[in-house]
Amino acid sequence: MLRDLLDALRCPMPHEESWLVAMVYEAEGPLLRRADLSCPVCAAEYIIRDGIARFAEPLAGRDDRAPDPMRLAALLGVTDGHLPVLLSGRYTLAGDALGALIPVPQVWVNAQAVARPGAPGLSEMLVRDRVPLGVATLAAAAVDATHATPAMLASVIRAVQQGGHVIAPAETPLPDGLKELARDGEEWVAEVTARASGLIELRRRAPDAVG
Repeated sequence: MLRDLLDALRCPMPHEESWLVAMVYEAEGPLLRRADLSCPVCAAEYIIRDGIARFAEPLAGRDDRAPDPMRLAALLGVTDGHLPVLLSGRYTLAGDALGALIPVPQVWVNAQAVARPGAPGLSEMLVRDRVPLGVATLAAAAVDATHATPAMLASVIRAVQQGGHVIAPAETPLPDGLKELARDGEEWVAEVTARASGLIELRRRAPDAVG
């Protein structure tokens, strides 16, 4: 996982959004190989091992149809920038080819592809029913049928920046917070219409004046 993604990670437990505290044990340049993560709110603990952030065992199921990378690039609607695009499940099978078309970082969720050793700009994570990322930390996202649950999509919509695109299977109901842009028999693509609220910065209040 890329060190730059640490600031975007949030505890996936159902409480107010919280950063995770990282204890790094092994790193190779920008890549974190081994680290422990903990939540200061609920004390939940997670790990990074072999460069993969492990939040939970993934849901069972997979779809081995490799997406067309040109089509995927067009639907994502991203040409450049520093925010990553998220690819879940079968969409990771197009990750390498997509990287040649769109020079932005990628986050692979429950990957079906095998990452090239030292692949630049790539972070991997294992999750169950939501992505542990903060508000507006993604440029766009592609969610396959295995992962297109209401909870997962809600967490993805929260993480994609306003105006960013979300791709999901055609049979998936369009969640709140999205405006449909296009649809065919395979997928729909929609735009995030509003920015969710995120971390609240606490500030010390000035003392009341005396006298």
